[in-house]
Amino acid sequence: MESLLKAMPSMSTILSLYASISGLSMLFRTIFHEMVPRRIRDLIAKNLSDFFATCFSSDFTFIVEDRWQAVENETFRAVAVYLPTKVGPSTKSLLLGTNDTSNIVAPPKLGLPVDAKVVDFFQGMRFEWTLCESEAEKPYHSHKKYFQLKCKNNYREQVMRSYLPYISQTAAEILNKRETLNIYTYDDEDSMWESTVFKHPATFDTLAMEPDLKKFIIEDLDSFVRRKDYFQSVGRVWKRGYLLYGPPGTGKSTLVAAIANHLRFNIYDLQLQGVRNDSQLRRILTSTTNRSILLIEDIDCSTKSSRFRDRNQDPKEDHGDDDEGGDQLDNKLSFDPRVSEA
Repeated sequence: MESLLKAMPSMSTILSLYASISGLSMLFRTIFHEMVPRRIRDLIAKNLSDFFATCFSSDFTFIVEDRWQAVENETFRAVAVYLPTKVGPSTKSLLLGTNDTSNIVAPPKLGLPVDAKVVDFFQGMRFEWTLCESEAEKPYHSHKKYFQLKCKNNYREQVMRSYLPYISQTAAEILNKRETLNIYTYDDEDSMWESTVFKHPATFDTLAMEPDLKKFIIEDLDSFVRRKDYFQSVGRVWKRGYLLYGPPGTGKSTLVAAIANHLRFNIYDLQLQGVRNDSQLRRILTSTTNRSILLIEDIDCSTKSSRFRDRNQDPKEDHGDDDEGGDQLDNKLSFDPRVSEA
C-alpha cells in the first residue's frame, strides 16, 4: 500500500500538468478561432456534435406532421387510424365520441388527445408514439398536429422498411372494414371540411339499373381499387372519374351512394358556386384525403356552357345585367367540364 502511494504523483505535479494542458488548449482555441473561418468552424462543430450524438445517444425521434408539401399527409392519417387499436396501460388519456347525430346510443369511438402516449411493439422492437400540437404558420390552419415516434437509434432502418409499411397496410384494412362513412361539406368561413355521418341504404343490389351496365360499373370499380400499384408504376394519378348527367330524380345521387357503400369510401361534396378562384379550389382539393369520393354536383352551373345553354333555350332572357353577372361568374374558375373528373 505504501509503495502504491509513493508511486502516485504529488498534488503539485497534477496541478502543474493540468495548468499546462489548459494553457495548450487555450492556445489551440485561440489559433483555431483566428485562422479558421466561422463557417468552417460551425461545420466542424456540427459534425462533431452529430458524431457524438450518434455514438453516445441510443434514442431517435421521427416526426410525422399532418400535412406534407401542402397536402394532407397520408402517413399521418394511417398512424391516426392505427394507434387507437394499440392503446394499452401506458396510455393515460383517450378521446371518446361519435358523430352519428341520428343515433344517440351509438357506441363511441376511440381517439387520441394531444400529448397522449401509445407504446407499440413490432417484431420485438419497442416504439413510443406521442400526439403533439403547435401553432400553424398558415392562417387557414389554426393548429398543426404531428406525431412523435421515439425508438432506439439502431431501429431506424427497420422503421422505414417494415414498421411504417405495416402501419399503412393495417390502416387500409381498418378503413376498408369501417362500419360508418362520412360525408364532408366545405365550410368557407373556417376554410375546412365539416363532416357528418353518411347513411344511405343504396347498394348495387337495390339499385334499379340495367344488369349489364351495373356489372360493368362494379367490375370497373373493383379493378380500379386493385390496380393502385399499377397506376403508380406507369406514372399516373390513382383516380377514377365518372360523369353522371340527367334530369332530377333519375338516380344520380343514389348511384353515388351505392358506389360509396361498395368501396367504403367517404364522400366530399363540393359546391363550385362558392369557390372564389383557382387558388382556393386547389387548396380545397388538396385538403381531401385518399380513398375518398369527390362529388361535384351541377358542374355545368359554374362554367360558360350553362350560360350559353340558357341563351339557346330562351334568347329573350339574355339581358345586359345577365351578361355582366355571367362574366363575373366565368372569371372565378378556369374550369372545363369536358375534362373534369367528378
